[in-house]
Amino acid sequence: MNLKIWWSEQLRWSWFRQAKSFRWVGFAISMMVMVAIAFFPLKSHSMAPLQYKATIVSPLTEATLQDVLPKFTDKNTSVATGSTPVEEVAPADPSNYGYRYLTDIDGNPANNAMIVVLHETVGSANSAINTFQTPHTDENSQVSYHSLIRRNGNIVHIVHPQMRAFGAGNSVFDGPNGPETVRTHPVFPGSVNNFAYHTSLESPSDGRGNQRRHSGYTEAQYQSLAWLIAHLPVPDERITTHEAVDQSGSRMDPRSFDGRKFLRLLHGYNRPY
Repeated sequence: MNLKIWWSEQLRWSWFRQAKSFRWVGFAISMMVMVAIAFFPLKSHSMAPLQYKATIVSPLTEATLQDVLPKFTDKNTSVATGSTPVEEVAPADPSNYGYRYLTDIDGNPANNAMIVVLHETVGSANSAINTFQTPHTDENSQVSYHSLIRRNGNIVHIVHPQMRAFGAGNSVFDGPNGPETVRTHPVFPGSVNNFAYHTSLESPSDGRGNQRRHSGYTEAQYQSLAWLIAHLPVPDERITTHEAVDQSGSRMDPRSFDGRKFLRLLHGYNRPY
């Protein structure tokens, strides 16, 4: 089956299933509101309603389904190596990703330009994919990347780039425009998730612990990462790491990453940024 059609079907049915449950949730909430209005006076609340990005707007105008599947090969892009990575699709469970927002929790516009956040899996690629495809009702356990790159260079698409992957918790991007973060949850702190594209490198076998360094990533992974990032509307200064945006002080990924090598490969592409 064509990957684009397959992806669309996955998204359509996952949203349909969610819509059915949302109708029951909406009915229950409506009844609760009616009871509350009957017994308690209305009070003003400072928290503005969040607005979903129902249709994609800046910063992801160019990051459509066609841009992350084999349509890549139709791009007018000069490829340094002449090779095109193998692509796979392994959709995350809908509980592990969400919509991007137009406004933050206080009603302020959330129109940050896109950033790319680089991660590593620590475990195997298949283990990470299994985690993303497992339903999580606990919000603290919900996690995903938009994509990951196997040791052999295969790119696995997990969450559509129009959606918000849960790749970083308490996080801030300290870029040319100053600190950037968007708070979209009444309990959790701000995060870069609303404007981030999260991609991860599969860690080597000697990187399955919490040591500071390991043997690094394969040539195929660097080639595929550069190829992937070259097709996203993101300039060099908005490419960062999980360690750099993390505010907990507990993240180190991607460890042993050769940034100079990556940029050299990335600059081999004819990018407009």
